[in-house]
Amino acid sequence: MSNRPRRAVPAEVPSAFKPGTRWPLPGAAVLAAAFSLIAVQPADAAAPSCTRADNGSGVNIFCSRGIPAGMTVDGTEGNDRIVLTGALVGTINAGGGDDTIIITGRRGGNGGKGGNGYLGEARSDRDIDGSDGGKNGGGNGGDAGQNGADARTSARAGGSAGTGGPGGAGGPAVAETGVINAGQGDDTITITGGNGGNGGEGGNGGPGSTNPADARGGAGGNGGQGGIGNLGRINPGEGSNTITITGGNNGDGGTGGRGGPGTAETRSGNGGVGGNGGGGAFDANGPGGVGNGPTGTIVSTGDDDITVQGGKGGRGGVGGKGGDGQPSATSSREGVDVEGDGGAGGIGGSGGVANVGNIMSENGGRSAVHVVEGPGGDGGSGGDGGDGSGMGSTSGLQGQGGLNAIAGTGGTGGTGGAGGHIGTEEAARRDS
Repeated sequence: MSNRPRRAVPAEVPSAFKPGTRWPLPGAAVLAAAFSLIAVQPADAAAPSCTRADNGSGVNIFCSRGIPAGMTVDGTEGNDRIVLTGALVGTINAGGGDDTIIITGRRGGNGGKGGNGYLGEARSDRDIDGSDGGKNGGGNGGDAGQNGADARTSARAGGSAGTGGPGGAGGPAVAETGVINAGQGDDTITITGGNGGNGGEGGNGGPGSTNPADARGGAGGNGGQGGIGNLGRINPGEGSNTITITGGNNGDGGTGGRGGPGTAETRSGNGGVGGNGGGGAFDANGPGGVGNGPTGTIVSTGDDDITVQGGKGGRGGVGGKGGDGQPSATSSREGVDVEGDGGAGGIGGSGGVANVGNIMSENGGRSAVHVVEGPGGDGGSGGDGGDGSGMGSTSGLQGQGGLNAIAGTGGTGGTGGAGGHIGTEEAARRDS
């Protein structure tokens, strides 16, 4: 196959597909004036993060940090296996043979834990303030969780627990400048955007008060958005090729923080709300990664089977458990004889869009094209209510399970369970 670029036209992708249907892609002469393709530029050097090993019929090539701009990876005329972890920003020239090309974008980092609420100098877990956010993702790292607030500067008696940090966004698998020239042969190309990082856990509430909202746990962070599968140009080459492009999955929402404990005079706090299964630092919620992005182009010249699919929405985080009571609670808590409620579960993220790019043909290519929208994420379960303490006390009720996703729509989170009652028999004994 020649690497010389040729003019191409966009395929008309029908809005609905039947399994096994084969759709003719228009020839280059139909709308040639509407498109001008970017010429494939020769790379300057081989990527430094790649290793090569003979496999008996070709080579195995593994690139641990993708292929940077201006660099290339060349296969052989045999059956090569080329695997990238990280974005293709440069070029792959696979050569002849029945090659396998697998590219996966970098995963976003997880969000950090929110700081705990505290009273004055009685702050607990002082070192857990969300500073661990983003360690797993590098440039795509999750954000640090918020610090808990000192009760001396907070309207809340127990101090305000911090929200968990949002997960980082997944990286694209093939960047805008990335090019795959698969060459002759029956090739298999699998492209997947990086998954988003999970949201951080909310901080735990400080000591309780009579207001149900006081001493509440912090909300879980939102899951990071999945990365786009393809933003570049894929030339599968001559032959019967299988091309699968999928957007990255969203990260899951973080678990809500636990409500602060009750005291002899004050009730415990409500659990924090679970984070949503998408949106990261940018939106309250959001869809999974796009399969073939707005600049993504697939040029078919053979008898190809092409699937583009959106990423999955993340699961909503579980709501935090309500705080537990103190055995020393007395009848002075009459009217506030229940402990904190569990937090509501987070909402699942929606499924990602399959294709907003171009699927094109040259030289009368005829291919089966499958467009699959991404599934939504399930809603998170509600947290259990806090337990009462002492003789005659009751346990908190179990939180309700979240709803399952329906097609591409994320499920609603479950309601948190009601808090249990204090031990009134123990209080009466002490007061007698």
